[in-house]
Amino acid sequence: MVKSTKKWATYTTGILRRNTNTNYAIVDVVNLNRYGSRKVIVQVYDWSSGAPIALPVFPCQTKSCTAKVGPNRSAYLYADVSKVQFKYEVRITRVIDVNLINNVFGLNKLFSPQSGNTVLERNLIKLYRRK
Repeated sequence: MVKSTKKWATYTTGILRRNTNTNYAIVDVVNLNRYGSRKVIVQVYDWSSGAPIALPVFPCQTKSCTAKVGPNRSAYLYADVSKVQFKYEVRITRVIDVNLINNVFGLNKLFSPQSGNTVLERNLIKLYRRK
């Protein structure tokens, strides 16, 4: 059995104040690698009570959703944040790879980006590495 040497890290948006028109937190992922697929794990938390409450992430409909993004492909994962009262956070765990790019957007019910709820790749904060 060959052991993977790829390093993983978890990135966060930090806590975002939910724009009142934001219904969905969406993570857009693009894998610019030509030959290999990459896995991405997304979690979304409601921090309105002061403690994190995990929200279901789609398409998995679970509190931690893993998606495989094929070579030269894009994918998206999302959570319904319409019931979040004040603030939420998005966490993305993935292999450290410059050819794997993810951005986070808060969208309204018409899927238009909402002011203050966009976090681009370069603004995500690395929390820790996973082996």
